[in-house]
Amino acid sequence: MKKIFLAGFLAAALTAAMGMTAFAAEWKQDANGYWWQNDDGSYPVSTWEWLDGNGDGISECYYFDGNGYMASSTFVDGYQVNENGAWVQNGTVQVKKSWEAVKNSNDPMEILKAVSEQDATMDSLDADYFMNMQMGLGGESLDMNATGNIKMKNALDERLQYVMTMDMALLGESVHTDAFYTDGWYYYNTDGQKIKMEMPYNEALSNTQIANMTAEDDLSYIRDVSMVRNGDSITVYYTADGAQLMQAADKLLQNSGMSMSDLGMNMTIDQYKGEFTVDAEGNYKQQKALMDMTLGEGTESISFHIYMEMDINAMGDAVSFAIPSTEGYTDFNTYLQNALSEAA
Repeated sequence: MKKIFLAGFLAAALTAAMGMTAFAAEWKQDANGYWWQNDDGSYPVSTWEWLDGNGDGISECYYFDGNGYMASSTFVDGYQVNENGAWVQNGTVQVKKSWEAVKNSNDPMEILKAVSEQDATMDSLDADYFMNMQMGLGGESLDMNATGNIKMKNALDERLQYVMTMDMALLGESVHTDAFYTDGWYYYNTDGQKIKMEMPYNEALSNTQIANMTAEDDLSYIRDVSMVRNGDSITVYYTADGAQLMQAADKLLQNSGMSMSDLGMNMTIDQYKGEFTVDAEGNYKQQKALMDMTLGEGTESISFHIYMEMDINAMGDAVSFAIPSTEGYTDFNTYLQNALSEAA
């Protein structure tokens, strides 16, 4: 009886182990070409992917067509891929160092770049946050605190969705908000008042993939980088040049089909200090930022002093959630017209 039990246990263990390794991320090939199989058995389709296919710590960028096959010796979206499928510029294969290749580096800027590049490939997030904002206008000051949670998935393409909760304390009052985004619409429910706004930046995201890949964000706006190791964790401290940071932010907006001027915003960043802590795999555990910002000009300007910290619970495939019902929400334009009619 014990032998049967032991045999069954070993068989189950072997099956589980085989199941875990059956979908190890790797290149696959058939008569139609090459494709990349992810850890979970899925494969990229109609997309660019940075991949370290040979495990040397260096990633190359590949394009996979609508059937999931790697493109080679051709141009995609105006960008050239060579006979091996890697993206090239002026005959040079474009590469990125993986976290494994730099995690033991003593150069904090190299650590910062590797973490930033790895973060850019993450399409989902679960995080708790805290924010304090002090707003100055016309000699008056307003203090606001907010706490909550945000869950996001499909953040790299037009399927973007997120759900967020926020508990805000302002002028002695407490306000609770539930918000979510899906199918080009932003929904928020503040203490029972349900409003929706059309916000099709999910469509814009589908057009920014190449822009993100080729943005050439050299992080030149980063200043004064240092780091501290604590066991397997690394904390990186840095400051940023406000003017250059605004230029980088506006460039990202332009890649999404918008700009600061389109939004009617005249914004300057007067101070920015940040820090982040990552685990042994280079995944964010916590982020903190302190920023002084001015919106507008002269006597019409509003100053903001903002502190924010975010504790990351999970990133990547571990994040899953359901979108709430969209029933009962009033379009913002309709809500605004009704409010104006009532005030007249």
